[in-house]
Amino acid sequence: MGVLTLLQIRTELDSSMGDRSNVDDPRRDVWINLAYTDIASGIDFTELDDDLAIPTVQGQNNYAGPANPLIIQLVRDEDNDNLLTWIPNSEYFRLDRSVAQAVPKRWTRRGDEILIFPNPNGVINLLAFFKQTPPPLVADGNVTILPPYVDNAVLLLGIAYGLLAVGEDARATTWVNRAIAYLGSRLTGQDFSFLLGGLTQTQPTAADVVEGSASGT
Repeated sequence: MGVLTLLQIRTELDSSMGDRSNVDDPRRDVWINLAYTDIASGIDFTELDDDLAIPTVQGQNNYAGPANPLIIQLVRDEDNDNLLTWIPNSEYFRLDRSVAQAVPKRWTRRGDEILIFPNPNGVINLLAFFKQTPPPLVADGNVTILPPYVDNAVLLLGIAYGLLAVGEDARATTWVNRAIAYLGSRLTGQDFSFLLGGLTQTQPTAADVVEGSASGT
């Protein structure tokens, strides 16, 4: 769990960006939460690990998955000690739906649903492993659910989002690089999985950030 509160991160962001009288706190919070989610989705944090039990119903192929996960990683057949094989949606819908019911061997995700194949021939206990999406920081006293060292990375990347939003792209790139260097120096056994060289290319434009602020996302 983090140590710095949203208020503290916002205060430091404001100080680093300089006098921005035309930027209000809700907009700063958008930048901070964009950074928070970006980091959470790019590194394999065990703090985000969760699972969902899915008991099957005979003949039914679709089941409610976890709500708004970052990613569903695996689906396991607990009764038969077997991992189901993930396949793309396009391949799933080409499968022969007339095959006999049996123990499911494959799965895919469609929106909030998990689809399995073949249709189960009875009750089979499946377990879906996923990464939960961290709750946004909304109140001044909120802290992240990630390790304390991530606080500084959220600040650094949040500053980058802010500078990008106000059209200072060159400065934004500098702060992105600072965030990457900082995280790289702190990671031990974690999986730093986003493409570091292309991270600046994946950041939203200023228009995207403004639009997100207006919509509350």
